[in-house]
Amino acid sequence: MNNKAFISAAIVFLLCLLIGFWMAQHKPIWNDEFYTAVSSVDARSYADQFLGHIPEGNNTPLFYALQKSLCQMIHYHIPAVWKTGQWDSNRQAQIILRVIPVLCMSLSIALIFFYFARGYSLGWAIYSLFVFLSSYMAWAYWAEARPYPLIVLLTTVQSLFFLKIVNQPKGETQGWKSLAVVHLLLAFTFIFSIGQIVAASLMLWVKQQRSWKKYLFWTVLPVGIALFYYSHAPRYPFYFGLSPEQLIRDNFSRERFYILFVFIVLAAAYWLGVKRSWKSFFINQEIKSSITFVFFTVLTLLATAGVLGLFMLHQCQPGTGFPITSRYFIYLTPIGVIAATVMTRSIIHSLSGYRWLQWIMIGAIAVWVIPRFFKIVPKAIHSILGGQ
Repeated sequence: MNNKAFISAAIVFLLCLLIGFWMAQHKPIWNDEFYTAVSSVDARSYADQFLGHIPEGNNTPLFYALQKSLCQMIHYHIPAVWKTGQWDSNRQAQIILRVIPVLCMSLSIALIFFYFARGYSLGWAIYSLFVFLSSYMAWAYWAEARPYPLIVLLTTVQSLFFLKIVNQPKGETQGWKSLAVVHLLLAFTFIFSIGQIVAASLMLWVKQQRSWKKYLFWTVLPVGIALFYYSHAPRYPFYFGLSPEQLIRDNFSRERFYILFVFIVLAAAYWLGVKRSWKSFFINQEIKSSITFVFFTVLTLLATAGVLGLFMLHQCQPGTGFPITSRYFIYLTPIGVIAATVMTRSIIHSLSGYRWLQWIMIGAIAVWVIPRFFKIVPKAIHSILGGQ
C-alpha cells in the first residue's frame, strides 16, 4: 500500500505542478507581488531580512530569503524599471518568481493525499484532494510570489506531524524533533503562526508530553521568534472590508463547519452517554486521534478569532489604511482540509451500526461538499484567465 500511496501522491504532485505553472503563466503579476519582489527581496540583504527590516506587515524572513536565494542561484535580476515604479508583468517573471509558491502549494496537496492514501485508503485520499481543490484560497494563491503558499505547506507539515504524534503511544519520540523544526520554520514565516503553535502545544501537553522543559524548544523559542518580528514589524492601520466571519469562512468554509458541528454532536452524545452503543465511536485509537485534531482545529479557530478581535480594537476608518484580507488566515485552509477528511471518516465509521443513518449522513455531506467543488473550480479558472 505504501508504494501505491507514494506513486499516487507523486502523480498528484506532478499534476499539481502542471496546474500551478499553467496558472503562473496565465496570471499577471499584481501590485503586492511587485512590491514584495522589489522592496522585500531585491532591496534587502539577508541580514536585513533576518533582522526584521522588511517593509511588510508580516516581516518574517523565510519566504523572502528563499526568493532571494532562488534569484541569485539562477542569476535572475528583476527588471530595472520595476525599481522606478513602472511595474509591468512578463512571462519570465511570472514563472521564475512563482516557482517556490507553486512547489509549496503542490507539495502541500500531495502530502495530504499521501497521508490519507497510506494511513487510510486511496478513497479517503481522493476525498481529501477533492476537499482541497474545493478551497478557493488554494486556487487564489497557488501561483503568487508571496509567502502564502509557504504558510500552507508548513501548516500542512505541522498538522501531519501532529497527527503522527498523537497517534503513537505515550513515550514514543518519533516526530517530536521534526515538529519542533517545523514550529521554528513557521515562526520565521509568519507572525500569526503563534496561534497554531500554541494550539498544537496545548493539545500535546494534554495528550502526550508533560515535561515542560521540552516545550522551551517546541513552543517558547518559536513564539519568541515570532514576537521578535512582530516587535519590528511596521505598524500599518487596518480596517475591515469583510466581516470577521467571512474572513474565517473564506479559509474554513461553511460545509466544513457543518461537518465539525455533526462531529461535535456525536462526541457530545458519547460523553453524555445518550446511548451505550455509541461508545464504539471512540474505541479505536485512530478515532481517538481525530478528537485531538478537532480540538487543535477549534483552538486554532479561537486563536484566529482572538486576532480578529485585536484588529477590531485598533481598526481605523475604512479607506484610511489597508483592508484586512482573508489571505492573512490562509493557514486555516490546510487545517480545514485535514480536519474535514478526518471528521468525515470518523462520522461515517461511527454510524456503521446504524446503516440508515449512515447513508443519510453520507448524502448530507455529499450535498454540502460536491456543489462547492463545482462552484469554486470554474470560478477560480475564470478569475485566473482574466475574468471578473
